[in-house]
Amino acid sequence: MFFHTGGGGDGTMWQTAGYLDALPGRRHVLFDHRGHGRSDQPQGLEAHRLDEYMADVIAVLDSAGIDRAAMVGYSDGARLIYALAARHPERVAAIVGIGGVAHPSDTDDWRLELAAEVRQIGFHAWLERISAGETEPAPPWLMDNLAATPTEMFLLMLEGWADAPTECANFPRIEAPTLIVCGERENTDGAAELATVALSTGAAVIIPGFGHLQAFWRSDITAPIISDFLARHVPVADWKELTQAG
Repeated sequence: MFFHTGGGGDGTMWQTAGYLDALPGRRHVLFDHRGHGRSDQPQGLEAHRLDEYMADVIAVLDSAGIDRAAMVGYSDGARLIYALAARHPERVAAIVGIGGVAHPSDTDDWRLELAAEVRQIGFHAWLERISAGETEPAPPWLMDNLAATPTEMFLLMLEGWADAPTECANFPRIEAPTLIVCGERENTDGAAELATVALSTGAAVIIPGFGHLQAFWRSDITAPIISDFLARHVPVADWKELTQAG
């Protein structure tokens, strides 16, 4: 299984949140996207286009000898997987996207608007604002992990992906079974349900009362949902065959 972080944080967040213990019997690859964790921090907008991030994933899969992988992504990590699966369907066995998705009528103008806001108030202050808007505050370990991403790397990711196709453009091209798990408070427009119509094999689970951060760190709720989905679409025995083929 290949785990992708979002705009902030590093691969250790998956382990700390309890996902690895909740999804046993599989090889786990915790990936730090460029600008995150222990990966390089390239400067300049062109180094942070979505295509560059996808190329990094393919390079890691090739280096690890993995032909196909079940992929789990949070927030922008999920968006990357949707694009990767549309572009390279042979590399993606199944998808779990944690976090809300774009509505068909949405544009990515919000990414530039958010970048301007973060430049004004700071990344940490923005994270605190997001946490305060949910029904329970995010745990300190998660806030610290997210905030450890350099502000400029977060901003370059926002701005670098602003002209990439939205998730909706990729959904009809995705062949892999896909599960969208998101909080009720981030799905006010019903976009997750609409996505399941566009996907060839898609399902959505909307968790009542949850916001964007809760949908990730409340693994006591989300991990069993993910485990059941993977057991149905990529059983451990089949997954071992996939990894041995690499």
